[in-house]
Amino acid sequence: MSVNNKNNSILVHKQNGRTVKVRNYFGLTIRCKGENNIIEIFEPIEFKRRLLCNRSKIKIKGNNNHIIFNSTDKWIANLKILEVGSNNKIVIGKNLFQSGSCKVDFCKLNNLNFKIGEDCMFGQNVEFMLGDWHSIYDINTNERLNVSKFGINIGNHVWLARNTTILKDVKIGNNNIVAYGSIVTKNFETENCVIAGSPAKVRKYNVGWDSKIIKN
Repeated sequence: MSVNNKNNSILVHKQNGRTVKVRNYFGLTIRCKGENNIIEIFEPIEFKRRLLCNRSKIKIKGNNNHIIFNSTDKWIANLKILEVGSNNKIVIGKNLFQSGSCKVDFCKLNNLNFKIGEDCMFGQNVEFMLGDWHSIYDINTNERLNVSKFGINIGNHVWLARNTTILKDVKIGNNNIVAYGSIVTKNFETENCVIAGSPAKVRKYNVGWDSKIIKN
């Protein structure tokens, strides 16, 4: 779908140094209702299109958002960035290996940052929740207790295993592993750790990982 109306634009940075403005990008579906939104795509990158329903998707509700996809030699499959409000910054780092079914839910919120570092690897069914769709509040003061403050920041070389969930206002440090089915509710800025559980805790220190498939 075209996003060139209302001052929205897709800018593709070619490997030869040229930047071109396009109306759409193969394998990526974009729905944009706001104004002054910019999507930048640095090639090479491939949005894998298995089935029409499994295409990667961006759904913007508000204005003045900036979304950056950095280059990767792996394909991106079924990545959905949904319900983006206004004045948000989204950065997908270089060389993301994302095997399928990843959801980033902004809950129509504003003024948040979502950042994925370089050389990260995501298993299937990874979910990021930038906020909550419903309010929790103090019954004495009516103060809302579940306000989103800054967003989500994933460091470099982080492995998020299958069925993990990252909740609002979480930072994960470099070189960490988040184990299968974990729910991360707080910051883990220490590096080279295995993080696991619901809610997640550090289970092991001084570990490393690589993306090579183990062969018996």
